[in-house]
Amino acid sequence: MSLLLALSLVAPTSLAQSPSSPRDETVRVRIETDSPEVSLFRVTGEGFGSVATAGGAAAVGIINYQRECKAPCDVTLRDPTTDFFIGGSGITPSQRFTLQEYGRDVSLQVNPGSSGLRFTGWAATIIGVSLAAIGGLAYAMAPEVNELHTQSERNSWVKAGLGSLIGGGALMVIGIPLIAFNGTDVKFVPNKPAGTANRGLDL
Repeated sequence: MSLLLALSLVAPTSLAQSPSSPRDETVRVRIETDSPEVSLFRVTGEGFGSVATAGGAAAVGIINYQRECKAPCDVTLRDPTTDFFIGGSGITPSQRFTLQEYGRDVSLQVNPGSSGLRFTGWAATIIGVSLAAIGGLAYAMAPEVNELHTQSERNSWVKAGLGSLIGGGALMVIGIPLIAFNGTDVKFVPNKPAGTANRGLDL
């Protein structure tokens, strides 16, 4: 029998438009990247849902979005005040951003991260922390093992604890860099007339 008893969704709400930035304001956007999978997405609405199970309830965030363009990209977009993000197949989604502060013509220099490698990093880190915690507990409890156990059994307990500690630590050493270095970086470069230096802004 499924634990899922009910799913209650609240319809996503449309993002409010800033009165100081009407819908007809436009910005020209270019994407510069080495990956053909990079796409620019616009967030079109947000809401929340609640999931009730036998063990309790949990809130679930809901985001509606649409793709505006895929690299190589050179488009003119309306309403730059809404939230955008970079994503794509196998790409870690970037942080959300708006385009209103970079002028009417901006290039996005995108260095995409691998979502697969980042997932592997999270999995390795979570398993590593769990193993390290179990190993530390086992090692700490080894001296308290019942005297009915033989010295060999107590030594095995100590070795198991140390092995779990070392294995967990090794997984964290692998996982944390995979998380840290597989985010998607976006640099904003306002395009200016020839002869005027561009100054990029990092996200």
